[in-house]
Amino acid sequence: MKKLNFNNDVLHVEKVSLEDIAKSVGTPVYVYSKKSLIENYSFFHNTLKKILGSKNDFLVAYSVKSNSNIGVINVLSSLNSGADVVSSGELKRSLIAGIPANKIVFSGVGKTDEELTYAINENILQFNVESIDELKKLSSLAVSNNKIAPIAIRVNPDINAGGHQNISTGVKNTKFGIDYEEAHNVYDFASNLEGIKIVGIDVHIGSQISSLEPFRLTFNKISTLVKILRKKGHNVFNIDLGGGIGIQYDDSEKIFSLKEYSETVFKIFGDLDCRIVFEPGRYISGNTGLLLTKIIRNKSNNNSNFIIVDAAMNDFLRPVLYNASHNIVEVIKMDKINDKKYFKIVGPVCETGDIFSHKCHINNIEEGNLLAILDAGAYGASMSSAYNSRDIIPEVLVEDKNMHVIRKRISTENLLSFENIPK
Repeated sequence: MKKLNFNNDVLHVEKVSLEDIAKSVGTPVYVYSKKSLIENYSFFHNTLKKILGSKNDFLVAYSVKSNSNIGVINVLSSLNSGADVVSSGELKRSLIAGIPANKIVFSGVGKTDEELTYAINENILQFNVESIDELKKLSSLAVSNNKIAPIAIRVNPDINAGGHQNISTGVKNTKFGIDYEEAHNVYDFASNLEGIKIVGIDVHIGSQISSLEPFRLTFNKISTLVKILRKKGHNVFNIDLGGGIGIQYDDSEKIFSLKEYSETVFKIFGDLDCRIVFEPGRYISGNTGLLLTKIIRNKSNNNSNFIIVDAAMNDFLRPVLYNASHNIVEVIKMDKINDKKYFKIVGPVCETGDIFSHKCHINNIEEGNLLAILDAGAYGASMSSAYNSRDIIPEVLVEDKNMHVIRKRISTENLLSFENIPK
């Protein structure tokens, strides 16, 4: 994770001690670095600008699902980011956080009538449409609201992006997009619908992609299709390339550089006179946050050594859902390297899969000591739940010497206030 440092043997995010954060809001808690968010977005934007050049228009539309806290979105809004949303809730969050509607794209296979109507009336940049039925529904709603709905068709290129199957979205057997071979027919159909305006094309092949080759193959197919569609008279100006660029969670992962990615985009799309839309999520937020947790106790069972912490799978689902690996470090620096042992770091939830690390090499395992699960800024808090009737944990944004609670702890008492026993 970025902006981590030891000061007097205590781990800090920027200039704030994780010990102080734990004392202030308790554990578990998500902690983010504002400087890291700014640096990541700026690096992404500036690298693209340098390679694409001033003649190529582009929009960075942050993927809100990766981290949907309005405090995080507001930091990116201040940098002129757009947003990629997949629900009316994410759209509302983006608007509240300051992102203009004309910089928002609405993706997702199951947009409801209510969601489509809301987005139509907010005048968003475009709808990334994923089926003919959605097109028909959007046309009907646009007409009834006396609006024109700008659309891009999400094309499924049948490209395997690699990585975990649960986040590979560009192959034929998934629910996403319209088959590449059928796309031109769907554009013809859309062009004859009332209330619909074709403005672009969309593709997204997955998440945490470590190889550039799937992108290259996909972009070449999309470029070919754009040229075919334009010859048929369709206005395909916005080319939405989705997100999916991976980040390095541990030393074993090798990820291509953003420079290589940008050069590939320029080589394939640089002469198409278009606006290119990028939807980075994890690349912006992933390494800007950590999950701070406290040791409850240690336990040995059948030659396995366990450390039980107060964070659990309901707080951070990635390890069990994707078999994801995250580095875990002690908040108090210890010099007794020879005393280190291997432990399984587990949570208290009643699931065998509630494991954060199968083999963590640490030393200081006393009850009450703090551990930091690194690179948890993406798909952490946004995927959390109250499973086992546990609190929904707080989120903190660090800004230099200051900490801001950007989500209060939602206690069981808060959640119970929404429930009733029938009389």
